[in-house]
Amino acid sequence: MQNLGLVLCIANTQPPGTSGPDVRRACDRAYFPLLDLLDEYATIKVSMHWSGQLLEWMEMHAPDRLQQLLTLARSGRIEILGGLHGGALLPSLPERDAVGQMQLSLRWWRQHADLRVRGAWLPCYAWDPVAPRIFGRLGVQFSALEVAQLGTGATGDGYWLAEREGSILALFGVDPILSRMIPTASPARIIDEIASRSRLGHRVLTVSVLGEDFGAAIDSSSTRSFGGERAWVRRFFTALNDASPWLKGVHFGTVLDRVRPSGRVYPPASVQSSVAAAALGGAAGSAWQTLVADIRRGTDPSLERAAPFLRIPGWEATLASYPEVLRLHRRMLRTSREVARLRSMLRPDGRPREDGDGMVDALAEATAALYRGQNGSAYAHGIDVGAQLGDIRHQAWANLIRAEYAVHIALGDAGRLVVEQADHDGDGRNEVIVRTPTFCAFLSPSQGGSLFELDSWALPGNILNIRTRLGEPHHDAVIRGEDLPQIIEVSPELTTVIIDDEDDTDESTIDDSDRLVRLAGVNLAGRLHYDRHVRGAFVDHFFGPETTLQNLVTGRYAEAGDFVGADYQLLAVEDEDPAEVSVNMARDGNVVEGSALRLIRLVKRFVFNADLPSFEVRYEIANRYHEPVRTRFAIGIDLNLDSVLGPDTFLETSRGVRVPLDQIGDLEEVTELSLVDASRGYRVTLSPRQAARVWHFPIETVSRAPAGVMPLFQGVALYFWWPMELWGQEKRRVEIGVSVDA
Repeated sequence: MQNLGLVLCIANTQPPGTSGPDVRRACDRAYFPLLDLLDEYATIKVSMHWSGQLLEWMEMHAPDRLQQLLTLARSGRIEILGGLHGGALLPSLPERDAVGQMQLSLRWWRQHADLRVRGAWLPCYAWDPVAPRIFGRLGVQFSALEVAQLGTGATGDGYWLAEREGSILALFGVDPILSRMIPTASPARIIDEIASRSRLGHRVLTVSVLGEDFGAAIDSSSTRSFGGERAWVRRFFTALNDASPWLKGVHFGTVLDRVRPSGRVYPPASVQSSVAAAALGGAAGSAWQTLVADIRRGTDPSLERAAPFLRIPGWEATLASYPEVLRLHRRMLRTSREVARLRSMLRPDGRPREDGDGMVDALAEATAALYRGQNGSAYAHGIDVGAQLGDIRHQAWANLIRAEYAVHIALGDAGRLVVEQADHDGDGRNEVIVRTPTFCAFLSPSQGGSLFELDSWALPGNILNIRTRLGEPHHDAVIRGEDLPQIIEVSPELTTVIIDDEDDTDESTIDDSDRLVRLAGVNLAGRLHYDRHVRGAFVDHFFGPETTLQNLVTGRYAEAGDFVGADYQLLAVEDEDPAEVSVNMARDGNVVEGSALRLIRLVKRFVFNADLPSFEVRYEIANRYHEPVRTRFAIGIDLNLDSVLGPDTFLETSRGVRVPLDQIGDLEEVTELSLVDASRGYRVTLSPRQAARVWHFPIETVSRAPAGVMPLFQGVALYFWWPMELWGQEKRRVEIGVSVDA
């Protein structure tokens, strides 16, 4: 049998905001046992990436383990891969931050281990065609993508050369089948699969796995009964040693130095397959996923012929499919600009250009928070820990806002009231941004005059960290699988399932498109509800008599008006008073009453005060028709902090009645309603000046999570509404105050 080199790449990362105890548990359960096993198996060579968060935690809390890692790296047993220090997705970053994060990673390894790092690991294999130029500036020579991302004609044998503006980057093609088999198939089955590649004439194969899954399998059980033989990784390493006469473990750098490239490629922007499917959204993502699975199984020769021309979507498609990711990404770009503005105040030697005590420290603090806020987990769907999880988004929001506030403090403008008009979200229309000493509000006249972001400096975080309920690629599988018996109950401690019967392990059993972990007793299909508009705050509705609370919960209701998401005219931004800013918007629209159409003029005014941790929204609803109109006017306000449900988070009325956030309900005569996070001493209070009826329900999506596809809490929906009867030319006023207490 022909000799074959195997590059085993292991990526060790933790999602943003992982607590110290949780990092410790992951290290004790996966990362540290893996280091011990590599110490024991002296002939095994691996390439390994460690995220900045893990390295910094080990430096502070496990210096002996860090020293163990450094010793293995210096000895040549572990080849270190650098990367974006904060775990960002390359296409999501401004180039200045991509360079900064990569430099930080390279500098860390040079200072702590005197290592020259030659390669970089890309989270989610998120590729940007400018990567060769960015990496080339920093001396990075290679990276890895899934084979399908490399482009037409490329295979997983060896490496390929990508080029941009004269800079060359070697790209290794990760074998998707082998990577999915580790650590779910038996070691013998994996060796057989590798041998089949050798018989095809391959010289070098690359496989890539997540360290938490791989390391946890060191002490994982056989899956059929969750009993049986243990220590999968030990058996895998033993199998590699047994195959050593023809199978050699090698590092990326060794291959680069000794093996000729397989050819030249120019990969377009792309991302790993599961994220690519999610980026396309519901029906399109499901169809694309099914097409890829059919091609992989080889059931249709015509599909096999078309396969080389199937283009993998880029990460940017996520921005078109998921409003919450677009909003977070736009906020990240804004924060990056603010940090760059502070950096521009320093001289090339790093000292302030003018008197600015603490400015250097503030820049370091803001940069670190920005990089944490750029972690790719918060910007990608299609991974188990991703943007579909509200707590992951919250961590990104919190770090971005912490970074921006550090800039404002350093520049001395944190206590001012500032207003600007700019195209913040890139839709070709200006938004109005108001910054006060308490929060930063983003208003969109072109999207129903709504408030779509409200950042609290004290929390810190976005109080509107919400997710619109939209179709996702796995929803088709949820619906198809609803008739199957619900027999799987998922333990939160279980992260790896080992299939140890090689007769039952083939490509179909490891195909992500065929996998749907279902929680016992949960009717997932019955909880699939979709929204008719992008969620936010101060979204203006008119409801007919047929609209009920249950209609809103399911998203199946009729709008009597045409105000939701419509264009509002920006009448004026009044900021002459340095202590107060008002933003005035209006729309002339229609409201249906029975078979009649009535003309309604709605004017709303957001009033912000520099001296108060609150603002007011004042409405004037006028019947511009000569006939009376009878309707219900409702203001939709969606709130969320970190999507954590528990006894410390609840709604509270002025009478002291506490309502769990996951409860559906109807409150009458409400003059004050608060979203409370008692553990953090945080309260957002909504105070209608005219007593309102309030419908409330949890916003819930059926999405991927570490335990499987399951319902995820995304925030609470509140509808303040009033019956309204307006005679011809009559007006009615409604006001709601919003206060933030921390």
